[in-house]
Amino acid sequence: MESLSFDTLTFDHPAACRPARLTASLHLPEAVEPVPCMVILTSSAGVQRHREHFYAQALNEAGVAALIVDSFTGRGVRRTVADQTLVSAAQMEGDAFAALALLRADRRIDQDRIGVMGVSKGGGASLNAAIAVRQRWRQGFPHLFDLHVAICPGATAQHRDPTTHDKPMFFMLAARDDYTPAPLAVEYAERMRAAGNGRIKVKVYGNAHHGWESVGPVFDIKDAENWSCCTNFIEDDGRHFVVAAGQAMSEPDYQAWARRHCVTKGARAGGGTPELKQRATADLLAFLHAHGFASSWTNRTVPAIHAA
Repeated sequence: MESLSFDTLTFDHPAACRPARLTASLHLPEAVEPVPCMVILTSSAGVQRHREHFYAQALNEAGVAALIVDSFTGRGVRRTVADQTLVSAAQMEGDAFAALALLRADRRIDQDRIGVMGVSKGGGASLNAAIAVRQRWRQGFPHLFDLHVAICPGATAQHRDPTTHDKPMFFMLAARDDYTPAPLAVEYAERMRAAGNGRIKVKVYGNAHHGWESVGPVFDIKDAENWSCCTNFIEDDGRHFVVAAGQAMSEPDYQAWARRHCVTKGARAGGGTPELKQRATADLLAFLHAHGFASSWTNRTVPAIHAA
């Protein structure tokens, strides 16, 4: 494992214009270089052994490098569960693209096979990174990811124009998720398909809850800000059109309106089993293999599974 540091990419968005110095850990497989790589963005809980490091190990065993981006520590934040404004998904998107630029300069990494993935908050940022209009907001930043994976992403805020760059995308969703509900993400995937991206895969795990990487009982996150009822459309200029309010709002106005009218407290998570974690991780590696990222995974087992 290598520790790296770099500056985030700021861009034309109210929640992504503040500079920050970040850290990340690069995990390289025992494989002939150059190797493909996945940038891993964290959930609201930050970098976790049973989640981000678990995925990094699984990727390494399939011949894929992993760069785990810590979007929180450099900003003086431990977690954003109770206050999602501490680090926004837009900031994490900027972090991802800054990491992409770093990897583009690394000769050990295959320049045609760099993807991005994330869980929950990080999954939402992974989706945002695929939206075509947001490249305009990045003011000429030249790089794009070659593949996107979103695990239980928040999809309450969907772009009015969901056109993507037609890169492969995999939505991995939990049917019993009351934090980032699967139906909203399914709807977003369908809208992206209708806008022209025919390389989108969606899988809903029938008995899974949010954060299934945590093996053990389902638990309550009592202080969680829950935005699942705050559906809106993001306009091309970045404003949020809130159907319930009948108007478009700036980012700060939307944040204030939502906290008064639709944000609730509490969510459930966990409830994962070794079998579910094994199956979902195999699906992830199969998706990567189908798009030329991972080596053959059929005879492999995913890493030893740790409880949260």
